[in-house]
Amino acid sequence: MSTHPWLTTMPRTPSGVRLFLFPHAGGAASAYTRWLGLGGAALDVRSVQYPGRETRSRERPLSDLVELADGLARAVAADGADGSPCAFFGHSMGALVAFETARRLRELGERGPEHLFVAACAAPQSPREPALSTLSDERLSAWLVRQNPAVAEVLAHPELAALVLPSVRADLTAVEHYRLVPGPALDCPVTVLTGAQDTVHGTDVTGWKDHTTGDFRHHEFPGDHFFVQPSASALIALVRDLLVPHLGN
Repeated sequence: MSTHPWLTTMPRTPSGVRLFLFPHAGGAASAYTRWLGLGGAALDVRSVQYPGRETRSRERPLSDLVELADGLARAVAADGADGSPCAFFGHSMGALVAFETARRLRELGERGPEHLFVAACAAPQSPREPALSTLSDERLSAWLVRQNPAVAEVLAHPELAALVLPSVRADLTAVEHYRLVPGPALDCPVTVLTGAQDTVHGTDVTGWKDHTTGDFRHHEFPGDHFFVQPSASALIALVRDLLVPHLGN
């Protein structure tokens, strides 16, 4: 496993592409536990761990998305000191963090991702849903359960909810306060992944075209905002197929 606090990894496959997985708001590295074993020989999977949860529970959650991206860019650069290629996969808030991490790597003069995969996330210039971060604990918990019923059991326990909600608030604050700063487009391909029953459609999807000079793709999967979990195997297969040109480099 990685000794870097930002990253949780499987043993390295020297010929593989490093695939960094960025969790959704309120999520942690464990959201991708199943994914860590799906990369096979082609992918060296690294799940991102934000401050304030799981192995970093004693740290203060960050409520600034660009600050998150800065810490991650430095971790990714250190992880790739051998020059091996990488790709980013971000879900919901994680897609914005992945996008900003790619931009920050460029600012640092470091090698960026060969491909950016963004799931269940409107383009960076799209308006964000306001005021969720200021809801009472009760109303915020109810909203979270509506978004992802799988968290209902955790939030039903006050002691567990007290551990989870501060990180959720910090993440929602980061998203609500995020404003795209104009800058050069990325040069890597961008693939947008959406759930057929989610609310990310239309210009929220096509707006991602503005942020790359490379190829743009859109793939739709069955499911809602959290389609990435039941579709994990199909998503990893798609990622592998699109990263074939970089395998072994």
